[in-house]
Amino acid sequence: MAGIKMKGLKGLRKILVSLALMGALAAGYLAVHALASGDDGPNVIVILIDTLRADHLGCYGYERETSPNIDVFAAEAVLFKNAISPSSWTSPAVASFFTGQYPHVMGYEDQAVVLDEKFLCIAEILRNSGYVTKGVVSHIYVSGELGFGQGFDSFDEENAQGHGHVSSPSVTDKGIEFINEFKDEKFFLFLHYFDPHCDYILHEAYDFYPDYAGSLYSGQPIQDLRAAARKMNDDDVRYLNALYDSEIRFTDEHVGRLFDRLKAAGLYDDALIVIVADHGEEFLDRGNAWVGHTRTVYQELVHVPFMIKPPGEGGACVVDRYVSLLDFMPTVVASAGLEVPGGYEHDGLAIDTSGESEHPRSVVITETKRWGTHRGVIESGWKLLHDPTARTFRLYNLEDDPGEIKDVSEANDDVTRRLKAALFEWDYDVRMKRSKFRVRHPRLSTQQVEKLKSLGYIR
Repeated sequence: MAGIKMKGLKGLRKILVSLALMGALAAGYLAVHALASGDDGPNVIVILIDTLRADHLGCYGYERETSPNIDVFAAEAVLFKNAISPSSWTSPAVASFFTGQYPHVMGYEDQAVVLDEKFLCIAEILRNSGYVTKGVVSHIYVSGELGFGQGFDSFDEENAQGHGHVSSPSVTDKGIEFINEFKDEKFFLFLHYFDPHCDYILHEAYDFYPDYAGSLYSGQPIQDLRAAARKMNDDDVRYLNALYDSEIRFTDEHVGRLFDRLKAAGLYDDALIVIVADHGEEFLDRGNAWVGHTRTVYQELVHVPFMIKPPGEGGACVVDRYVSLLDFMPTVVASAGLEVPGGYEHDGLAIDTSGESEHPRSVVITETKRWGTHRGVIESGWKLLHDPTARTFRLYNLEDDPGEIKDVSEANDDVTRRLKAALFEWDYDVRMKRSKFRVRHPRLSTQQVEKLKSLGYIR
């Protein structure tokens, strides 16, 4: 169904929903009441901004004005102050958001894999509940070829044109076109913005460092930046951050356009709207010569914005506790008044968006195996980092040391032992679950391989 064009879809909607329901019932995982629930549910809009650090938004305390539209939205939403992504690169993080599964269970290691159809995606749940579903993406690592189109009536990949392409205007335009056509239907709209990802491009209206006189420049390829990283000075790093912030502000402008259209159509107030990111970005934060993401799970890469505006009035609050975006799918589904089918086994847990009750998840775990193997486990502000290759464990107190500078494992042996045990238990559990699923790697043409190398995704 992912390839169906939106034109004429209204007349086919009942047929599509019936077929989807029949298929789901045949698979044994969908309760009949879900379809009826969807008829009365809110429109659902998910805005995922690729490579967006939480600490570069005003609503998370950033001093530079990078996000005025998002900040206004955040004041009307449930803002999760300490949301942690399951991974520090795009494919596994978004796959976890969609399915409620850990990246390791789905087979993610150092490269992208094809998302197995046995994993139930959020778009499938909503479509099977009577929603018209639309996805607009801007990155080949969340393409239909890799399985991310599951559950979407239409999946638009026209903006997946590489790192130098400016996509926010088009992503917003496509979202507005869909809203205009389906404003009288119940819909799920997923918009994936990519501009904050490298290449970092200056937008003249948002120049945060006009006096820079160094050798770096707007749109510089990431491979060149990494080659030059060892010689970068503080001024160069400030300039990179200014370019990155320009991209964020530009994206925010176009997210604001989307909100304006929803409000003009009378759809904003009663919609369930989510803003989230897949991972952050590193600008020599660790004192090393690295620009980008993927290699570690320090906070600059896994602490991401996450905010949900519930339908109707009220409900805005700030949730301080640490939460995992592994719980994204069941939380959004529950916020829409639906249920994840009971037969679908996953590790996601619905978060209480009122912020009043304790979340049943005691620890939050994040992982990467791309260009380095690192795992992290967080419990009540303690974070244990494990590097299996170097056989090291480092413990940080995120409340006292948010930059993760001082290892306090020896002084807090009881905490270290407890988090090690949680990590080892998790490791065994995900290994057992992974053994139940087939891992399939995409078949890439020579041209695709060369393209990925040029973008820095394959060495």
